[in-house]
Amino acid sequence: MSQSSTGIVLNIWPSKWGLPSIDPSCLAAVMYLQQAIPGKFSIAECSNPDLSPTGQLPFLTHEQHTVSSLHLITKYVDGLKYEDLPTSPNLDASLDHTEKSQTVAWCAHVESNLGDLVYHTLYSHHGNYAGLTHPTLVSMLPVPQRYYVPGRIRESYRPRLEAAGLWSLHTVDDNEKKTFKDPKETKLRTKEQNKKIFLQAFGREKVVEKARSWFDLYKRLLGEKDFIYRDRPTRLDIVLAAHILILLEPTYPDPFVQVLLKESYHTLVLHAHRVFAQSFASSNPPARADVEQRFLWSSLVPWPPTTRKELKATEEDTHFSRMRWGFFGLALGSFGLYMFVSLRMTMAYMRAKKLSGVYGEEREHEEEEED
Repeated sequence: MSQSSTGIVLNIWPSKWGLPSIDPSCLAAVMYLQQAIPGKFSIAECSNPDLSPTGQLPFLTHEQHTVSSLHLITKYVDGLKYEDLPTSPNLDASLDHTEKSQTVAWCAHVESNLGDLVYHTLYSHHGNYAGLTHPTLVSMLPVPQRYYVPGRIRESYRPRLEAAGLWSLHTVDDNEKKTFKDPKETKLRTKEQNKKIFLQAFGREKVVEKARSWFDLYKRLLGEKDFIYRDRPTRLDIVLAAHILILLEPTYPDPFVQVLLKESYHTLVLHAHRVFAQSFASSNPPARADVEQRFLWSSLVPWPPTTRKELKATEEDTHFSRMRWGFFGLALGSFGLYMFVSLRMTMAYMRAKKLSGVYGEEREHEEEEED
């Protein structure tokens, strides 16, 4: 059975820095589809995440289907059938059960930890955000979105990076380096600058330490092989390479993570370039689709997403969802039980203390009568 590629459109953040997209998940989606179904899809550069059902890019549209998130996009593509393709669209088809389980775990690790590092470098580091990320986003957005969307995107990553301990690398602004006529003011401001310089150095060292620990893991995982499992890239190779490329290719004002990669992790750098080159070695480059962005005032209001046919949840997805909600339920129940027990113990303690006070007053009264 053959399925037509008509209407398969991958919506991603626009291209920049010599890469098909500025976002690691979007970049991974492009490379995956290019290796799985070359010549069977088109790319729509999109700078309005509100068009996605989940409010995030990438998302894929095919006929009446809309699929959002990298995991679900690759899963959808794996199920497509083409008689004119030499291999299955599923890049993990040759892996055994153990390797497939490891792939799921490692992809989650990369997207979580290396994703934190990428988003810290792009959005949390003040110098890189002001000198690279913000101007890049502004160049992709029309008026009036360019005035508020970059800040909104940056703030959306803040809770994630705060939880990872990677939010806000301290920097010293040029305005803070001005000298003042008042010696006391100058001394106070110099003291504050020295404190910020110390915090900046401490924050940088903290980021480098985290980055080094993650890079060491992936370096051992890859070893001296061209690809992690087989003689061709799998989903894990692509996800890892996408994140490494976002750290490697942009011209960062403060490229300290980039320098660490290039100087100490040559195998990861070569692997990322190898996966990228093989992804676009096909004679069928992805076509460009012109999709209406529907900007202007619509993005100022939280309009509900357009109604499309969503993928039906599989048994695996249902099981994962139940496990996740079961965990939340267990945590909430445990917290409720803890609060209930604590309240009962507190009430018992207060009651005992009150009775002890009454008993103490009666004894004092009896002693006074005896005297």
